[in-house]
Amino acid sequence: MEVGFDELYAACRPLVHGDLARGRHALTALLPEAWRRGPRWGLAMIHAMLADLHGRTGDVPGGMQHFHAAVDLGWNDCLTIWSDPGFAALARSPHFAAVYGRVWITPADLEELGWLRAEATAISQELSWIAAENIGRTDHGTTDVFHAPLPTRAPDGAGVLAARMSLAILQRAGLDLVASSDITRISGLIATDAIGGSSYSDWEIWRSAGLADSRAAARRASAQARAFRPTPGLSTTPVPATSLPRNGR
Repeated sequence: MEVGFDELYAACRPLVHGDLARGRHALTALLPEAWRRGPRWGLAMIHAMLADLHGRTGDVPGGMQHFHAAVDLGWNDCLTIWSDPGFAALARSPHFAAVYGRVWITPADLEELGWLRAEATAISQELSWIAAENIGRTDHGTTDVFHAPLPTRAPDGAGVLAARMSLAILQRAGLDLVASSDITRISGLIATDAIGGSSYSDWEIWRSAGLADSRAAARRASAQARAFRPTPGLSTTPVPATSLPRNGR
C-alpha cells in the first residue's frame, strides 16, 4: 500500500505549526517508506520539502541532494523554487543551475500551481479571520469551515500532485485548528454555565449563533467562487522553467 494522506499529514503537521526541526525529522523518517511503497510523486514531494528545509537551516549540500532527487522523480513545481526561502539558499550552490535547468513544466500545470498557492494563502487568511471572529462568541455552536474543492484535471507532472497534497494537508490542519479552538471555547462556556449560570441573555446567544451562521454562509460562497477553473485549450506541452518569467505569466 502506498504512503497515503494520513502518513504525510502526520509528518507535515509539525511544519504547519512552525516546528521545522521536528518536521524535517518526521519527513526524513518517512522517506524510506516512500521509497519502498511509493507513490513516485509522493516520494518526489518529500524530497522537495526536505530540500527546502535543509536550505532553510543552512545545509546547502544536503538540500541539493534532495533537490536533485526530487527533480529526477519528476517534481517540477517551479513556483516553489522561485518563492520558498530554502530554495533561495540552495540557489547559491554552484550545482543549482544544472538541476534547475532540468525542470520543465506545462502552461496548464503552471496555471494550476498558481491557483493552489493562492488558495493556500486564502486559507491561511481565512483561519486568521475565524480566530478573530470567534473571540467573545457566546453560543455553543461549532464553526463551519469550507474549502474550495481540489482540482481534478489530469496533471502533466509530479509537481501538481505534490502541491495538491500540500494544500489538502493545510486544509486538514485548518479544520483541526478550528475544531480545537471550538472545543476550548465551548468547554469554557459550559464550565461557566455550570458554576453560576449563563452570563449571557438568550438574545445575546441567539445573535451570536446567527452571526456565526452568516459568516459561515459567506465562507461557503467564497470557497465556491474560488474553485479552480482551468483555461480551455491551455498548452500541455512542457517548456523549461528557466524560460518563464518569475511571475509565471
